[in-house]
Amino acid sequence: MALFKFLKRKRPSESRDDSPDGTLQIDQGLTIGSRSPSFFGRLLHKLAGKSSFLESQQRLLKDLEEEGLLIYAVKYRSHLDFLFLNSRLSQADLRPPVFAFDLRPILWLPAFRAIRLIFSFLRHYLKEGAFPNPYQTGDYRELVLGREPSVLFLVGKAGYYRRFGFTERDPLHLLLETQRQTDMPIILVPSLIFHGKAPEKQQKGMVDIFFGHKERPGSLRKLVAFLRNYKNNILEVAEPLNVKEWLAGQPAENPSKSSLAFQLRRELIDRIDRHRRVVTGPVLKSRWEMKEIILHNKDLEKRMERRARSNNRTIEAVRKEADGYLDEIATDLNLTYVQIGERLLTWIWHTIYDGIDLDVDSLDMVKQAAQKAPLVYVPCHKSHIDYLVLSYLLFRHNLNIPLVAAGKNLSFWPLGTFFRKSGAFFIRRSFRGQKFYTDVFAAYIKTLVNEGHNLEFFIEGGRSRTGKLVLPKLGLLAILMQAVEEGYCDDLIFVPCAINYDRVLEEGAYLKEVKGSSKKKESLAQLVRARGVLKKRYGRVYVKFSQPMSLKTYMDRFNLDFDTMKPKERHAMYRDFAWRIIHNINNTSMVTPVALVAAVLLTTSKRGISLAEIKLITGNYHNYLQHREVPTVSSLQDLDKTLQDTLTLMVKSKWLDLLADEDETDEEERIYTVDDSNRLQLEYYRNNIIHFLLPAVYISSAILTKEAFEFNLEGIEDDLLFFRDFFKFEFVYDADENLGETINQVLAYCLSQRFIIEASSQFNTYRITHQGLKALSCFASLLRSYMESYWIVLKATKHLDKKPYSEKEFLKKINSMGNKFYKLELVERFESISRITFENAVKFFCEKGAIKKSEKHENGKVHVSYENGNNQEAVAYYGRMIDRFHRTSHFTIK
Repeated sequence: MALFKFLKRKRPSESRDDSPDGTLQIDQGLTIGSRSPSFFGRLLHKLAGKSSFLESQQRLLKDLEEEGLLIYAVKYRSHLDFLFLNSRLSQADLRPPVFAFDLRPILWLPAFRAIRLIFSFLRHYLKEGAFPNPYQTGDYRELVLGREPSVLFLVGKAGYYRRFGFTERDPLHLLLETQRQTDMPIILVPSLIFHGKAPEKQQKGMVDIFFGHKERPGSLRKLVAFLRNYKNNILEVAEPLNVKEWLAGQPAENPSKSSLAFQLRRELIDRIDRHRRVVTGPVLKSRWEMKEIILHNKDLEKRMERRARSNNRTIEAVRKEADGYLDEIATDLNLTYVQIGERLLTWIWHTIYDGIDLDVDSLDMVKQAAQKAPLVYVPCHKSHIDYLVLSYLLFRHNLNIPLVAAGKNLSFWPLGTFFRKSGAFFIRRSFRGQKFYTDVFAAYIKTLVNEGHNLEFFIEGGRSRTGKLVLPKLGLLAILMQAVEEGYCDDLIFVPCAINYDRVLEEGAYLKEVKGSSKKKESLAQLVRARGVLKKRYGRVYVKFSQPMSLKTYMDRFNLDFDTMKPKERHAMYRDFAWRIIHNINNTSMVTPVALVAAVLLTTSKRGISLAEIKLITGNYHNYLQHREVPTVSSLQDLDKTLQDTLTLMVKSKWLDLLADEDETDEEERIYTVDDSNRLQLEYYRNNIIHFLLPAVYISSAILTKEAFEFNLEGIEDDLLFFRDFFKFEFVYDADENLGETINQVLAYCLSQRFIIEASSQFNTYRITHQGLKALSCFASLLRSYMESYWIVLKATKHLDKKPYSEKEFLKKINSMGNKFYKLELVERFESISRITFENAVKFFCEKGAIKKSEKHENGKVHVSYENGNNQEAVAYYGRMIDRFHRTSHFTIK
């Protein structure tokens, strides 16, 4: 069987009873063979196959087997762990360890061989006065040189005294000496075997006292845990250590043998301990203990005393108020709920999705970062499913799941209870006017960080209704950065994460909100109605992590110091770091087929577009994305097939109509039509990737403003700066971007595709080709709906001359004017009538003085109103600029 795959070979030392010097040479029972395994061996082999062993780690070990000899380092001595490794690795088609240092697996050998060994040992003892020593006889060294994988135990009482008294009996000393004498790399693989993923609890029970601690259980407890959790057993390997490279990196002063072995042992133990924390997380304290720690937080105590004095209340009353806030906020993590949730979600994903594609290489970066400091996952927020997808994937890939900041709107029964037990803590939509609540919430977050918990929050605040990333909110980010400043932890590592969907579950609700409808509050009734989603398919989900961002590294890079910062400088740092997170999420996003085709279909305001045009524009966009090395999903490698499949899916989903002529034999002449009612839906998915296309969109728009086909680069960078400012509330930009390099990259692409040709190298001029005019127009057309939205808002400012409008009334007026202009064909794109784009445009024109915003506070609520900003110069200037880029005369505001 695979459990005992190693076939015992006949070694020279075993072919005779006595060596020439008279020393008795015998089979020492160090290796396990393949014949007649015991009943327990067969059972263990079967159960081991149920355990989790990640494919990425199997591939890693496969590659390492080609490099050298693998020796698996386990922290504590255990027969069960040795046998488990032997069985599980052989099942993964890896070379299993066939012996373990300082362990003779006599009980697990075939009966005849075990009996023979016992008599051999007795014979040796009677003749030599001691049992055989594989270190002295060279058996261990022979097995190592024979490239036989093995297991090495790092910690134990017997091993400690043996190493202390006899250095030559230290397996690490043997390996170091052997490595010096051979070119074959010896690779030590720190290995961990988990019987479930439950974090360690602070309070120890009677079981721990009598049967051993969970991390180092007694033999009985370990066996029971293995059998009881056979479906949840996990094999994990930490970062391997190449002994040859490690020796080369040691100081030249030549430390003692025992010192080197000690340092190597400490390094392996540290790697195991760090990896254990990555999987199980910090010690889990009860909810009540956490509340007590927070309420005794020194800073919070001072604030409670101040609140009691200022409001003429007793300190007990204020403490009770704080306790109530903690009941509202705090998580109550229970692994049983997490395991139930995993099984439920597995069924849901198989029901509604065609699969979840996780970028495993990016996940490996996260695992490495998790060993250095607490992680803060920062995913984009496109769907309520985001909460579930990320925790599900982390749990399935043996990473400690984060505690998730969820909106208080999701705390309704029964979903709120399940979320809270699965690691969610709840946060109010706004902190405005709730100073004491903010103090309690901040103390809670800082305590979680101090305990070493990983966290997750959505920096956008709420879900994106447009498909683009929402500009970052700084509240929770500021609290986390203050936690580092105040010494709750030395560092925090932020992990931007992009989650892309072929289709989002909430697309229907989003479209209603974009058109102006109010958001419906989450409730049990809404949850019951949502069961209809289980009857549909929503394509695939794509998850990828960005390079983790250490706060300490960021501050060192820009020479920032909390101690010397003024409040404005601190706020600027929060803002800059937040924008870098958002930008990294954008850069990590994947281009999906649905998003790409949606962008193509919206290049024209016409209702119909031929298949030939679709193929041409798709090829142009795809080539540009490849030129910029933008991440795309694997299915786009076969562009033609994926394009046709996506169009078929869109027709089936009634996003498109196909006009098929029975007499038409040329597929290229097929016409696809898009109703106005579906353009907003397509825009949502186009916006998933528009940030990748923006450089080409902006520069194409600037080039097309030239009066002739021949142009130079004068004014291109100024136009780029205008766009970045004009759409500052729409899109996220790279803080470190070099505009000159961006322009050159887009020009290089256009030259490579012959969209433009060099007219004169002396005068740095270019000429637009015929095909280039079409291609540049396709890029520039992606901006048209935004231009129209901002023009509608500018036109609406004239109504503010008569009277101020409340925020709700003004947006309603803008929406009404947009529909009117669309019917009069003054605007071409139905998707330009978007409440969210209107809100962003109003915010921009308020900043520029074209609109004046007023706020009035009443009964804890903020009432916003707008009136004319009396800055006609700004109104006229932006009207002219919209006209210039839109090339439509009626857009000029006079």
